[in-house]
Amino acid sequence: MLADMLVSSLFSPDDISDWALLRSLIGISAVLPLIGLDQVLVRRPAASAQVLRLLSFQVPVLSCVVGVILFITEILPNWWIGSLLAIGSAASLAQFQYFRSHHKRVLSQLAQQGWKIAAFVMVGLMVVTGWRGDLILSGVLLVLTTNIVMAGAMLRLPPSQLHPQTTENVGKHYAIGSRFMVTTLLLAMSVYAEQVVVNRLGNSTDAALYFTSATYFLFPISFLNGYLAFLIGPWLRDNHDRFAGFLHTRWLVIVGFPAAAAALLNLLGWWLWQVVTPPVGQVDPVLQGLFFLMAFVRTLYALPSGYLGVFGMPHQHDILILLQIVALVPVVALFLGLRWVGFDLVHSVAAASALNWCCRTLVGYGMTAKIIWLRSGEPRV
Repeated sequence: MLADMLVSSLFSPDDISDWALLRSLIGISAVLPLIGLDQVLVRRPAASAQVLRLLSFQVPVLSCVVGVILFITEILPNWWIGSLLAIGSAASLAQFQYFRSHHKRVLSQLAQQGWKIAAFVMVGLMVVTGWRGDLILSGVLLVLTTNIVMAGAMLRLPPSQLHPQTTENVGKHYAIGSRFMVTTLLLAMSVYAEQVVVNRLGNSTDAALYFTSATYFLFPISFLNGYLAFLIGPWLRDNHDRFAGFLHTRWLVIVGFPAAAAALLNLLGWWLWQVVTPPVGQVDPVLQGLFFLMAFVRTLYALPSGYLGVFGMPHQHDILILLQIVALVPVVALFLGLRWVGFDLVHSVAAASALNWCCRTLVGYGMTAKIIWLRSGEPRV
């Protein structure tokens, strides 16, 4: 986030647009190469060695497909940059999930955040020296460098040293993994696609305003969301009944804590904006309000997302996917309707994104409640 603030405060709109695109593509490009096997690493630590072997083959191959798609759609100027970006992004996510599954918390955070730390140093040097390189290519190289460092850590902590390993049915891995891939893609598009849409349909000024506003009013909540997501999966795996009881008796805490955190960080973002005075101008109150709503519901979503990732069965993921796709209909309708009546691009995208997150959260809690009820063994009424 510190690198985001430096870029959004001191760089030109064109540079901010490139940086925002890089951040978005890192989140989206990892999905296809992994085919959801990163989630299998969390669900089945005993199959870590087998899953890692599968990933070592499929990630490079499918990353080339991603690179070609990004080139054909004119999102990136070269297919090989997109391919390297997909390889680095997929490897980072797989390494994060590997260490997370085996409770190596420091290493898992380094796998996920290492390139961001290096990026902060790089951006700081750019500010000090005045040099401006290709931000997208530089970011890709930072991600790949972090991958190599974390691969060394994995060689020192192989799966057999962390958990007894077994060989399981590969078809079962892909059966649940493919469902994870679709749900993860829908999640990644919900988080990152809005910036890509602004970049593609608007100009660099629109992209800079959207990214800068998100940096101050939305991205700070990701620290809390990331920490919750980091802890919740393995904890839920071992404490199902405790979680079910907590969800039933402490719902005020579940709703109140995210609301308070989102409000506090929103006010902090407003204060920082007044202090830093980014080059995009004054705070856009519409974006500030919509990003508050998104920060709130994104934090709420952490619990059902973690629960469904651990306990959702294949057919239940099919239902979840269908509901999430259906929920996109009013989202797209809202975006097109706002554009038709004359709302500007950034407000239309933000409003549609906020509605999407509200729908996702409602669907997530509904599915979680249903699965908890089914696991309780209560007779149907």
